[in-house]
Amino acid sequence: MKDQKNKKKLGWRIHTPNLLSEATNNNLAPVLHDGIVVFCLLLQAVAKRAIELDDRELNKLMIRLTLYKCADPESTEYQPDLIRDYLEETG
Repeated sequence: MKDQKNKKKLGWRIHTPNLLSEATNNNLAPVLHDGIVVFCLLLQAVAKRAIELDDRELNKLMIRLTLYKCADPESTEYQPDLIRDYLEETG
């Protein structure tokens, strides 16, 4: 029961870098490539600024979008316990 409660609390997560990478590597959508590259650069700048601001709600969103290395399961800097605790703490 507790696990179900936690799943509802955490909400949806998306691996944004993989989603964008998949979209740019899709041969059916070459027209999207340049726009997605620019979007990735903007998201990197947003992530950097979010780290500087250290706003709890913004951090939670950035984690859910996998824009922090500590929230990226594919990163060597991935910290699942920290992420789980942070998301649970901020509700």
